[in-house]
Amino acid sequence: MQNNLKNIFIIAGESSGDMHAASLVRELRSAVTKVTFTGIGGPEMKKESVNLIYDLKQVNFIGFSSVIMNLQKIRAILNHCISEVKKINPEAVILVDYPGFNLKFISSIRKFYKGIIVYYISPQLWAWHKSRVKTIKKYVDLMIVVFPFEVDFYKKEDVIVDYAGHPLVKRIDDFLSRNKRIKSPEPVISFLPGSRKDEIDRMMPALVETAVKFRKEFKCEINFICTTNLSRPYFQKFIKGNDFNLIYDENNSELNYKTILNSDLVISKSGTSTMECALIGTPFCVVYKTGELNYAIGKRLVKVDHIAMVNILLKKRAVTEFLQNEMTPDNIFEEGKKILTDASYVNEMKNNFKELRNILTDKDASKNAAEIIMNFIQKKIN
Repeated sequence: MQNNLKNIFIIAGESSGDMHAASLVRELRSAVTKVTFTGIGGPEMKKESVNLIYDLKQVNFIGFSSVIMNLQKIRAILNHCISEVKKINPEAVILVDYPGFNLKFISSIRKFYKGIIVYYISPQLWAWHKSRVKTIKKYVDLMIVVFPFEVDFYKKEDVIVDYAGHPLVKRIDDFLSRNKRIKSPEPVISFLPGSRKDEIDRMMPALVETAVKFRKEFKCEINFICTTNLSRPYFQKFIKGNDFNLIYDENNSELNYKTILNSDLVISKSGTSTMECALIGTPFCVVYKTGELNYAIGKRLVKVDHIAMVNILLKKRAVTEFLQNEMTPDNIFEEGKKILTDASYVNEMKNNFKELRNILTDKDASKNAAEIIMNFIQKKIN
């Protein structure tokens, strides 16, 4: 196996994907020590010695309008990645979520590439853009999913699929085993505005206004947990004139988790952070606002009742969501106030979080995914 597997090309175009891809690379290296990884990723993958031809900051576009405005740049990146695959001819290509780019990429390389294509962490095709499953069925050799219900979804489409577990479960369990909540004498409220500049630009003014309302009512500590994909001064301009904390540290990967753990309330942008809050066990609500065009198109395509994965998995509104015009400082404040003052409401929310953990199981997803990939490659190579 070690002699046969020399190169893997891997793409993760978002911060959460970078984190999960890095864990997968680590596990694969433990099985095949001399394998070389090349592709797209961020700081976590760089720490694992992945040869990054692009940083995820260069490819992180969201929404229909953003993609259209950057089409020329996206095509250049895509063509470069295709050329790299031609040059190194890896034994395997691994894709981590990021469907807009990855599906176009594999449909292009399949014209010449004879190796194995693995998709780890499925795009949410069951929620929207289900037609994309045809591309996966046509070009992907193995789909590895992180939610149990996704197995049936892909089996019905005749896609070879395996369930590895969700990588956040072990990551957060390891974190919680080393860290205990530190209770503050005053309420601690933290905001997670996301990792993409266009989203943050749109949502931060309302979030800062909400923070001002909380500070006035509760005399609380306010934190803004900032992505290190963007500069500290970029975030400082939003909170100028307010005594709020910016949680921003490139050298402490657990600082965000510690902030969430020690918070009484989190207001989180929809995405991976909502799963992190639920698994850590901190009460939260969900906010999201995109451009009107993006929202109008997305609303026609989305086939689920909720946007937060916690609610989707539990099939109920376990946490409150404020989307588009509902994402107002008044609405967020009232929900936050309820969380801070209603113990029974919080207990119900935390019980839902326990139910979520039971659904996800305690599988070591990264290790399982690596074993699934290695076994699959072994069968194909032999």
